[in-house]
Formats: sequence, C-alpha cells, structure tokens
Amino acid sequence: METSARTTRVPENSAEPKQLRSSDHHPDWSKRIPALDGVRGIAILLVLLRHAIFGLNAAIPGATMPAPLSWFLSWFLAAGQLTWSGVDLFFVLSGFLIGGILLDARESPRYFQTFYLRRAYRILPLYFAVLAILLFQHLPWLGAIVRPGRFQPLEIPWWAYATFTQNFWMAALGTLGLNSAGLTWSLAIEEQFYLTIPWIIRKVQLRYLASLLVAIIFGAPLFRILLRSIFPGMTFGVHGGIACYVLTPARADALSLGVLCALLLRKEVVWDWLARNLRLLQLLTIALLGGVVFMTIKQYDAFSDAMTGWGYSWLAVFYAAFVLLAVVDTGGWVEKILRHRALTGLGTLAYCLYLIHISVMQSMRHPLMSYFAGSPRLAWMLGGILGAGVSIALAKLSWKYFEKPLLRRGHRYQY
Repeated sequence: METSARTTRVPENSAEPKQLRSSDHHPDWSKRIPALDGVRGIAILLVLLRHAIFGLNAAIPGATMPAPLSWFLSWFLAAGQLTWSGVDLFFVLSGFLIGGILLDARESPRYFQTFYLRRAYRILPLYFAVLAILLFQHLPWLGAIVRPGRFQPLEIPWWAYATFTQNFWMAALGTLGLNSAGLTWSLAIEEQFYLTIPWIIRKVQLRYLASLLVAIIFGAPLFRILLRSIFPGMTFGVHGGIACYVLTPARADALSLGVLCALLLRKEVVWDWLARNLRLLQLLTIALLGGVVFMTIKQYDAFSDAMTGWGYSWLAVFYAAFVLLAVVDTGGWVEKILRHRALTGLGTLAYCLYLIHISVMQSMRHPLMSYFAGSPRLAWMLGGILGAGVSIALAKLSWKYFEKPLLRRGHRYQY
C-alpha cells in the first residue's frame, strides 16, 4: 500500500508549546508520511508473529512442550492471541491512505483512470505471480504436463482466487481453503473496496460523505449480528463466524473508519482541535487499548460471537485512533518509534511479505517436523521464525527488482 501524505514539520528551536505549534502547521497531503510506513510495519509484524509463533495452539492442538517451558509458553501464547488483528490495522490504514488519495484527486478529470492503473501496477503483477506458484499443481492445463504430488486439495476453484472472489467461496463453504492462499481473503476485500469507494467519494457530496461513512461503520456490526443469527455455527455449509470474518460488508467498518479519518483530518478545524487536544487523543487510544487487553484476557477467538459482534469494530476504532495519533503527533514519541528503520523497512516490504510468508514458513517447517519428531511445537515455532527471516530476504529482492520498478511505472499516470 502506498502512502501519500506527510505532515509539515516545525523547527525544533521554536519557542511555542508543542501542541499549539502543531495546530498552526497543516499537513501537505501530497507528500509521504514516514510514520505511516511504520504503522504498516507494525501491521505486518503482527501478522508474521501470528503465523510464526502465536498461532501454535491452533496449528498443533494438544501437543505439549517440555514441562519447564509449558507454563511460560501457555502464558506467552495467550498474550499474543490477538496478533491476527494486524489485518484489521491494514484495513484501517488502507482506508485512510486510499480515501485520502481519492479525496485529494476528487475533481481530477483522470480520477478513475489514474487510480485504477496505479492500483493495477501495485497489486496485480506480484499477486498473480505468487498465485501462480501457490496454485501451480491445480491449474487445469498443467495436469497433462506434471503429475500432482500430495498437496492439500483445492476446495475453492482457482479462478475464484484470480478474480478476487475467494472470500465469497470461503463464506459459502465455511473454510479458508488452501492454507498458503487462505489469507488472500483480505486482498479480495481490498479489491472490492477499490471497486466501490472511488465511486462513493466521487459521486457523494462531501457534506453527506461523513454521514454515509458513519452509517456504514454502524451498519457493519449489525450485518455481522444478522449473519450470526441466520448462520449460527455451521448451517447449510455456511459458518457464520467465517462469513463475518471474510465478507466485505462485514469488515467495512474498519475500511470506512480509515476513510472517515482521512476526510476529517482534511478539515482544518478538526486538525487544529486534535493538535490542541493531543493528550485527549492519547488517553482515548490507551482506553481503547484497555478493551484490546480485555479481549486478550478473555481469549476471544477471531470467529467468536463476541468478536464478530463488537470485537472487530472495537479493534477498528482502536487502530483508527492509533493512525490519527501517528499522523497528528508530529515530533512526539509515537512518531519517533514509528519512523524507526526496522519498522519502516518492514512496512515497505509488507505486501510481498503478506503474500509469501505462510508458504515459506510451511516449507521451513516440513523438514524440521521430521528432525524434531518428538517436539512438533518446537519444530513449528523454529520453522516459523526461520521462515519469517527467509520471507523478509525474498521480499527485499522482490521490492528492489520487481515491485519498485512497477510502482514507478504506475506513477507515470498523474491525476
């Protein structure tokens, strides 16, 4: 995901109080905000931690570690159970960035053309390259050339992945499908978001846009509650929890919150108020974090009634407050952390990392499972950590030689 804004900085030797200084310097939204690369870095870090370490209990239920480690490991894994919500942070950030780009280019005569061409250059080449590798043995014309090995059956048709409709199949079948491609449900949501939000921003008058976004934000949890009432557990093959997890209307609150934040921050009165009341925004973020801690203590599963009812929305509001803090608190400790090279570097590599990391981790785990036959949990974690490192190395190569050149080509198209 590309960033498109950076706040204007105030000289360090200014004598004005920090909060008042921020209110007098509104951001230049045409420039990059490095702190948002750090936010993206946190999002992909959470996803990597989930699939490398904190998803252990779901991957190998019932397996045990050596007695001295069992208590600590159980506590440690419980503390990181919500790392799967890194995807929700991606949604909020995507809404903020894409919404901001579209709001700034709203009157451009090349609005749709430039947006979709840039998105195509950024998203499609790498996605289809990785998809071809993941689905290689399942492509119909390869059956006469190679003999399939022992791989997981392809429950969802390959063309669903190619058309970004796999999330509908996942909801209808009650499964995330192929392990290595299961996380592409979020990309399907993103693409469906790209098909709708440009038209909404272009066609809806700005004075009504905020109201429409608020309606979507409140409508999403209502839609999820309706889904769970119609499909409690597994009903007619549909798993209500999975449907709430993967369908775009059910996750539209996070995306719409991001767009709403982008819209509000472009109003000088809102920017000034937040800059003057920065401490209030910090306290709000901490209070929302308290709710995340509560969900962690309760060990709510991603498909649970509580999470699909109100949990997704709480996470979205928390991440929206965090994004606002990252943008408004220029020069503060939050921005300094987010601008760290490790986080911004991960943020730059996030797209490729997201697509490949599960496959790479699985390839590392297979030989280790044989070597540590008596300790499958240890093998799983070691393979995940090693796979994360290999994924980062591969993502660096992809960024330098594949993604970055394509991104430059995409930006030849101007609004």
